[in-house]
Amino acid sequence: MTAPAAPRRPGVALALLAAVALASGCAAETTPAPSPAAASTPVSSTPAPSTGAPDPTPASRPAATPELFGTEFQAAPEHDWSKGRPPPFEGVLRGWLTDVDDNGVAEYRPIRFVQRDGEDGHFDGPEEGDVVRYMAPIAEDVRFLADSGCDGSTQTYDKATNLGTESCTRETLIANVREAASLTGVEGLYRPALITTENGRITKVVEIFWQGGG
Repeated sequence: MTAPAAPRRPGVALALLAAVALASGCAAETTPAPSPAAASTPVSSTPAPSTGAPDPTPASRPAATPELFGTEFQAAPEHDWSKGRPPPFEGVLRGWLTDVDDNGVAEYRPIRFVQRDGEDGHFDGPEEGDVVRYMAPIAEDVRFLADSGCDGSTQTYDKATNLGTESCTRETLIANVREAASLTGVEGLYRPALITTENGRITKVVEIFWQGGG
């Protein structure tokens, strides 16, 4: 008669479990680490998705500061000048302030410098009939720097830059513009200036001095 098999002792089972755990640990330790080349792989240069915000259009970007005696008119933002109110020129325009209404809204135009043989040169506006012009209210805190004093009686400009230095009031600026506008057809009396418009308002006017005057 065959004797019954002896029951498995707990010590044998524990030994088997320990052997399995040891084998698993060794396998984990032999897993290769990432290579330096893989670790230094650059992040993808794929551009981030768009946020949906539109890029500024050329017409909405501020204009760069122009040359004082530039010989070309500054480019005008695309606009149908035959319809509606003229827009403001955002940025810095080399121009003339040609009129101001009772509400302090000014009209201004681009200018260029023209020099011919035998003369000192002069500033010139668009040809007669040209409708390119801009319109914007003069800010209450506008900074106005005159090249011939607030009363027009003395030279107040920086000889290194040809720009006015005398700080004058908004009322003086408006009075000067209206005086020049009252002399119909005498463009030489308009005062050339760098006209800064920000957020639809004229915030700074710096007169340009030159020996010809207008």
